[in-house]
Amino acid sequence: MSSAPLLTSILTIVAGIIFFFLSFLFEWVERKAVARIQKRVGPYFTGPGGIFQPFVDFLKLLSKTEAISKGTELLFYRASPIIGVTLLTYGFLHLPFLSQSPVLNFNGDLLVVFIVFAFTCLSYLMAGLSLRTPFTVVGTGRLIVQYSLYELIFLSSFALIFFQAGSATISDIVQYQMINRPLVLYQPIGFIVAVFSLLAKLEKPPFDLPHAKQEVAAGWMSELSGRTLAYMRLIGNMDYLFSVSLIVTLFLGGGSGPFASQITVLWPIYFLIKALAIALVLSYIEGVAVRVRSILLPMRLGIPLTSLLVVQAVILAIWRMGLW
Repeated sequence: MSSAPLLTSILTIVAGIIFFFLSFLFEWVERKAVARIQKRVGPYFTGPGGIFQPFVDFLKLLSKTEAISKGTELLFYRASPIIGVTLLTYGFLHLPFLSQSPVLNFNGDLLVVFIVFAFTCLSYLMAGLSLRTPFTVVGTGRLIVQYSLYELIFLSSFALIFFQAGSATISDIVQYQMINRPLVLYQPIGFIVAVFSLLAKLEKPPFDLPHAKQEVAAGWMSELSGRTLAYMRLIGNMDYLFSVSLIVTLFLGGGSGPFASQITVLWPIYFLIKALAIALVLSYIEGVAVRVRSILLPMRLGIPLTSLLVVQAVILAIWRMGLW
């Protein structure tokens, strides 16, 4: 009997546990970095520097009484956290975090990651639309509008990577970067587009319109409480880590670095360092940016990023044809 299925099962469980706890670490990094930029303290009391605060907040919400509004669609309300956690965990298993070869990998697995990336928004929509209150409906509507703008732009920036690497398999794309150079050096404009599109996907300033506190309270999350709120916040953290890890994989060569091929333990260390660097960049933008007006969203997000992406595509096409 082959031991491969058993090894895959063990690695799946280990990677899932790592994904769970790392999502809280990245929430702490984000909250701490934004607080420092804005001259605040941030998480402080629980653990060294407040590092355990996000996890304690999660446990605290699990113990709270859950209030459900009258008229809530319970099927969608209960299913939304399950769908979100399942999709994101499955998507993360296709990323080369522990080694050059992901836990789950096959030819064309980048397309599966794209599908997971696109459908994570489904859990937010299900949670928001199941509640039917003014704030949740308006917040969900804003989420749909913002989603329609950033989704195509974000995935198009990754399509350029497929065009250059010549493969839709994640391990092949990482191998291409190890042999040549990280794709951020070939496609810096595409990298910038991906980062700003990611801010819109994660609903971070300046694109936090779906839950703008001064306008729609907490937006689509306004009526969430108790364990459902805990799980939806967990999904937000997982989405953050998954998206950052995807950028690290496709633009920065995953965990590749000096001696990473010879010393395997260096691979996850390099991967984590790169992911934290991307998280700090996102946190800096989040800390200094001002929310855009909803009416200006296409002008501030859609048109500029699409134009930059077209420029990157033209440059890449010229380079591939050998004219540059």
